[in-house]
Amino acid sequence: MRVTKLKENQIWAFYENMILLKNSSVFAFYEIKSMVANTMSLLEKEKLKVSVASVINDLHPFGDFEINDVPMTRDLIAIFEELSDRLDPKDVYRNLAETIFKKTLNEIYETSGVPFSYKHYLVVPLKSLHISVDLKSVVKQAYRDTKQTFMEGFGIYEDIDENWYEKYLPQRQVLESRLSLLHYKPLTIQETIFLNLLQYRRGLSLDVDSEIKQVQSSIENIDDVNITIENVNVMKLSNGDDETYIAHYPIGTLPRNISHIHIVERLKNLNFPVESKIKAKFVGTKGFWSIAGQTTRAQDKIKNAVSEDMEAGDSANQEQLDDFYLLNDLKDKINAKEKMLHYMHTLIVTGESIEVLKLKLDMLTATLEDVGVLKASADQIYLFYKNMFGETLEFWDKNFIQKVTVEGFCENLFFVSHKVGTDVGWYIGKVDNEVTSWFGDFRTALQSSNNLVLSDLLQANKLEVNGKVTNNPHVLITGDTGNGKSFAAKLIVVLHTLLKCKLLYIDPKDELKGQFLAVAQELEEQGLYPELVAYIRSINFVSLDPTKKENVGMLDPIVFLPKSEGKALAKSLVWTLSEKDDEKDTALSSALDKVYDEKEAGEQRGMLDVFEELANSDKERIQHFGSALLGNAHDSTLSVVFSRGEHKGISMRDKVTVIGIKNVELPSESSQIEMTDSERNGLVVLNAIGYFCKRFGSADIAEETITVMDEGWLFETSSTGKKILNDIKRLGRSQNNFLIVITQSVVDVNAEGDNTGFGTVFAFREENHVAEILDYIKVPNTEETYKWVDNMTMAQCIYYDTFGRKERITIDGGFFPELSKLFATVKVKEEKDTYSWEEVS
Repeated sequence: MRVTKLKENQIWAFYENMILLKNSSVFAFYEIKSMVANTMSLLEKEKLKVSVASVINDLHPFGDFEINDVPMTRDLIAIFEELSDRLDPKDVYRNLAETIFKKTLNEIYETSGVPFSYKHYLVVPLKSLHISVDLKSVVKQAYRDTKQTFMEGFGIYEDIDENWYEKYLPQRQVLESRLSLLHYKPLTIQETIFLNLLQYRRGLSLDVDSEIKQVQSSIENIDDVNITIENVNVMKLSNGDDETYIAHYPIGTLPRNISHIHIVERLKNLNFPVESKIKAKFVGTKGFWSIAGQTTRAQDKIKNAVSEDMEAGDSANQEQLDDFYLLNDLKDKINAKEKMLHYMHTLIVTGESIEVLKLKLDMLTATLEDVGVLKASADQIYLFYKNMFGETLEFWDKNFIQKVTVEGFCENLFFVSHKVGTDVGWYIGKVDNEVTSWFGDFRTALQSSNNLVLSDLLQANKLEVNGKVTNNPHVLITGDTGNGKSFAAKLIVVLHTLLKCKLLYIDPKDELKGQFLAVAQELEEQGLYPELVAYIRSINFVSLDPTKKENVGMLDPIVFLPKSEGKALAKSLVWTLSEKDDEKDTALSSALDKVYDEKEAGEQRGMLDVFEELANSDKERIQHFGSALLGNAHDSTLSVVFSRGEHKGISMRDKVTVIGIKNVELPSESSQIEMTDSERNGLVVLNAIGYFCKRFGSADIAEETITVMDEGWLFETSSTGKKILNDIKRLGRSQNNFLIVITQSVVDVNAEGDNTGFGTVFAFREENHVAEILDYIKVPNTEETYKWVDNMTMAQCIYYDTFGRKERITIDGGFFPELSKLFATVKVKEEKDTYSWEEVS
């Protein structure tokens, strides 16, 4: 049946973040930005509650307020359009990026439905009949309201003073001074209109800009929606061809102990949107109808009940004793002049059918099992209109009212979201709200969350990004083998290569080249995804395998470095092989000068020519020195570093370069005093690679570069490797260089004397280092946090972002299966057309 509107729209006018109601009340609207209180950090949450309680107490002079958590649709198309502005302009990268965008959208909408995120709003009256301290103003305002109602009965309306807002601006300024502990933002007039419009459009699709313009043209359009009642007590909203069912579930009862109840935070664990609306009013602590009076009468009632029980030979039950104790505690708080509140908390849910509403109610009550969530079937229309903005609690509102101190009220935990990552970035997975284990079923974990994780690591170095707690651009990815670390790392790396940056990937196992080229060949044969094939073919793969002739001299200092830099590196490499003294150093300098001069004259030259120059010296000692170097360089690992310049060497001009290292043996920290020849040769190669990495990251400070060190633990096994890592890390922000280290454990990167650290961490499960993970991401080690990390399953990690947020996330590798084949770390059967996440992680 059609419902006659029980209450017409009460809004008379909008100005910036203020609304004027027909009773002359004015309300101001603010968005409160989410504050960092990580899921598992009770200490951070307690600090946040203290801050919020301080602000709420300061709102006492305003009498009423409303806190509203509104689920807003995430416009992924707009997000990806903004991200596309950061893409490399070349077609090979843009074409693949567009395919990834489309695949991502399809995956999210098919598996999760419409994505959403929560925004927090605080609404406070700037003028109300209930809080005026000017008796004349009260009488005058009451007269105006009565007069206006009478005149409207005859179709006579008063005009609005077009400057009505001016007398409220000082009050708004006072209010904002009291909100200083919160990160607040006054709404624009468009945002204010939209938020009020949304009260009548929940669950309906709408053209936001068009609807706002309609309201601006005529404010009566704000409630232009059909409201019907079905099945006696279910409300249905419809707007043209679109319709939705809406249900209001008020909180009926709270547990006796509301410490850490965190209702508002717990709602974020649901994978469907739930709007949380709280209407609150400060109440007096004195008088018959005050909380103090009600508390005294309640205690008297308990005393009488206990006396009757004792007369009947029964003792007081525990529930009576608990209630009496809590009432005493409440009286103590009142006597201590703590401010008291009455509030009504309503949870609003929409669905495409009555059955969907019932299912959501079941999930809602299961999530809030310790709270009395009421169906309130007979009160749906009342709750619909009572929860409109501008409505305040009145003395006749008796149902669903909670009575608490401000401190108790803030136990709901307001203005917190379980967000991690960036507002604009690549989709990489979803936040996991669980502490328990999914036992390998990461797909269910993904389906159980609608909290998307986006990531653009390059934002770490941008100054205009608000809310960051660090500008450290470096990224650490850790975890035991088999938990998805390598898959996630390569996914993140490939996605970021499509942006405006250059990337160098050090691949100690030389795995990427074979896997990437095999996928390219397979796709070419099948005629699939030519854009992905073109991307793979664009990568400069360099395999530093000394057994292959084409790799000779790829890291020769004479070949790829000018004299100003090459001499220093060449000397460093030589003194790794031989003991340095002044005579040999002088001879080496002269030989390098001569060979560099010949190179600059157009001749083909390399380090072997330097050694030959030494071997032809007039001095016997220098001859032996040169001959020894020549002997070591032939048919050994050193051939990739020492040559005659027959190959052009590694180029730094390519956008994406992957350097694979094969047959290189490195010494352990303990064996560097007595190294084998193979280990010493390995250090020479490592030094040359390290120098190339440093030069790559600092060649052009205006260009963003990413250096990826896979198997980072290999660089931590020697002092040389550690120095290389630390030198690259120090390039950092000043040189626009981002270092990504992929390693097996957070223990690998706790180097003494290194204060640079990592601004972003993806910590996958480490069976033997749970406590070390917690320590590294600065989360207290408790039984609950230990489970949080230890119960992570495959594809899950703790994401610690540059905003200081730490959440458990599930990496989504299913949105583009053909792309995921690039990240295989195990041999897969050739006859298979599809790959499971398990096989490629």
